[in-house]
Amino acid sequence: MTGLYDGILGMKRQNAIERFLTRMPTKFEVDDTGRQNLGTCVIDFNPKNNHAQKIVSLQINANHPFFN
Repeated sequence: MTGLYDGILGMKRQNAIERFLTRMPTKFEVDDTGRQNLGTCVIDFNPKNNHAQKIVSLQINANHPFFN
């Protein structure tokens, strides 16, 4: 998932909060200002049984710009 660290599902915060509080549709406006974030995970699985053996969560942002 990508988006702004302080955003809500890629929308401007105020629109998402208004939609939640009023239960009424609001305009979906992409928020393109603020701290950017990329969240993902890496899954190591056993090919013999297709079961996950290890799951590692990764966050790439200004505080964590790289991963090993």
